[in-house]
Amino acid sequence: MQLIVAAILPILLALLAGYGAGLLLPRQHSRHAARLLTPLIWLLLFFCGKEFGHVLTAAAGLGQALGTALVFALMTTLLPWGLILCCLPQPHQGRAAGQGAEASWPQLWQALRDCLLALGMVAAGVVASSYPLPWLAGVTTTQLLYLLIVLVGIDLVGVRLGAAWRAPAVMAVPLLVVAGSLAGGLLAALFTGQGLWTGLALSSGFGWVTLSSILVGSKLGSVYGAIALLVDLFRELIAIAMLYLVGARFSREAIGICGATALDATLPLIRQQCGSQHVSLALISGFVLTLLSPLLIMVCLSATG
Repeated sequence: MQLIVAAILPILLALLAGYGAGLLLPRQHSRHAARLLTPLIWLLLFFCGKEFGHVLTAAAGLGQALGTALVFALMTTLLPWGLILCCLPQPHQGRAAGQGAEASWPQLWQALRDCLLALGMVAAGVVASSYPLPWLAGVTTTQLLYLLIVLVGIDLVGVRLGAAWRAPAVMAVPLLVVAGSLAGGLLAALFTGQGLWTGLALSSGFGWVTLSSILVGSKLGSVYGAIALLVDLFRELIAIAMLYLVGARFSREAIGICGATALDATLPLIRQQCGSQHVSLALISGFVLTLLSPLLIMVCLSATG
């Protein structure tokens, strides 16, 4: 328990520090800080790629990481989708299929561009790992992660949930995502031969790429850090695809599989594809999963021994 507290406490303190700073800063300054989230994520991905470079450049290591990550991504996406569909079977009132069609292609290109940029930053980090670059040695992924969490805390000040969080169906979505992701992680662990607690740790990122890869890598080594990074990248790509394919008809399921990214990265797509009436659900689901992700990852990692 002490190890769990010691690992989670700095993350919680960074989040609280960011939230406190967001309350004190003028609103326009908070918005400027929030705009730094995306470039900081790209920078973090670069350094993650640099750390995991020797794993991702080895043909055997890359094949194993990709295969394992794909199984985990599929299982931790399909099971939450199925749970939400079965437990919340009410008719979905998404927007009509033809509505918003004019804006869909630019939005789709923007989403794909962001994913390609994320993959490109990882690739650039992998390439950089092959060269001696002393000027990069002074920056660590842990430092960047804490800075990212501070910025997330600042951004959370602007989240206005209103009374929507009191609706049982709204609060059920992130909880079903947690249950489905953990169940999917257990199944994926059985398929891939991983330990059960390792599988649970790999399934608890909920799309938060930089957090999961750094926490898992620091405990289990660079191979598993690379797998965690790929799992959550694949989860985000699958979520984006499902938003465009069936987001209007299955809004809650699509929002659920967006995981923690529903609070930021995929929120514009959710608004466009699912309708503005589902923004509150996206914010609540993303908020809850953002808070639960580091806690679950560290609990699972501590049980791996």
